[in-house]
Amino acid sequence: MNTAFWLVATLATHRRRRILQNVIAAQPVEHQLPSSGLCLIFGSDFQEAAEQQQQDWYNWSQEPGRTLLLIPPFETKKCSTPCSWEIRRSSGVKPQQDMPLLQALAPEVDYELQGQLQIASEIGGAWEDMSINTAYYRKHPHSGIFAITCLPIWSLAVLDKEQELQKWLEKIHSLAGQPVENHTVDETAFQLKPEHFTVMLHLLSQKFADAATALTALQSSTIFSLDRNTAQTYLSDLQSQGLVRGVQLTESGIDVIRQSPYLAYAEELEALAR
Repeated sequence: MNTAFWLVATLATHRRRRILQNVIAAQPVEHQLPSSGLCLIFGSDFQEAAEQQQQDWYNWSQEPGRTLLLIPPFETKKCSTPCSWEIRRSSGVKPQQDMPLLQALAPEVDYELQGQLQIASEIGGAWEDMSINTAYYRKHPHSGIFAITCLPIWSLAVLDKEQELQKWLEKIHSLAGQPVENHTVDETAFQLKPEHFTVMLHLLSQKFADAATALTALQSSTIFSLDRNTAQTYLSDLQSQGLVRGVQLTESGIDVIRQSPYLAYAEELEALAR
């Protein structure tokens, strides 16, 4: 498996990135998150982010072929995205004997994890006393993975455990499944109309819980004008073409917007929605 590893938020420029760049060839993310791969982010960055930013990171992780992995350091506090979980201080752990990577990192572990998460037992997610060091969440079996580990995988101790770390990360990422191929819109069979762009731009204007909420909001919009039945038809078109999943634009949908005359308009709407 050739997994792409990415460094997100402050980890992209932090001194601790160097170990990860050397050992697993992790690359910094400058702007938009990649279409697939395993993204590493400091747990504290996630915990201290605004609720909407947390939700955006989680939403990204739920597409097949995507893993968001929170790594130390953490704040010792409770969190609710994407479910209830908590970081607590730990005072000594004992790894399984057949886990060289965990044995190397155990002396540096400062935290333990609790919450409504699935223990990553495949990679030694629990210590011998059953306290949790690595667990994950996914909405359904075909989703990507939102994962949390208390292992300081940026430690100098991994320099002579390169293969072990690579396999450990690839094993958890394998739970995320295979990325969905971007749908290519067949111009001979499907033509985008201004109404399709109206619906896509409306979906960019704010975060909607579901299609019904989005369609209701469209009826009272001061920016767009499209009756509900027509909007439902065009939304269904976009979903069937893979440009919208639920009420969120997919990577293909975003690409369509980027290549359209509506790009500047879309960027302004996204800025207002933040």
